[in-house]
Amino acid sequence: MGIGLKLNETKLVKDYILLPLLLDVLEKDRSLLSRSDLKTVDLTNVMIDRLQKAALTDLTKARIKMRETGLKVYENKKTSIGVEVEFVCRGYRHKISMLWGLIEAEIEQRSYNYLGFNIEDKGWPV
Repeated sequence: MGIGLKLNETKLVKDYILLPLLLDVLEKDRSLLSRSDLKTVDLTNVMIDRLQKAALTDLTKARIKMRETGLKVYENKKTSIGVEVEFVCRGYRHKISMLWGLIEAEIEQRSYNYLGFNIEDKGWPV
């Protein structure tokens, strides 16, 4: 086997990057919500709770699988253009970089999926 990453290993690292960021966004949104004058605060809180639970479940699974496969992140840094993660997998060092635009799109797509919505319907009247 070569030194390249398997698709599943790349997905684990992406989950390691994206899910904590999604959880941060949800906490910020909850904080903003608590100070807002929305009429659907309870409904919105239920959706945030559902998103957090799903993200935490996936993050826990990813971390367990990373430990099982010996995948170890040794550097995770945010920059002005995105996130860079350096890690070791099967004894080889690797690096993944994700731009903020891609991160935002992935977080939005994942949020829609967690809620059972289709992102293609975004912005369309029901």
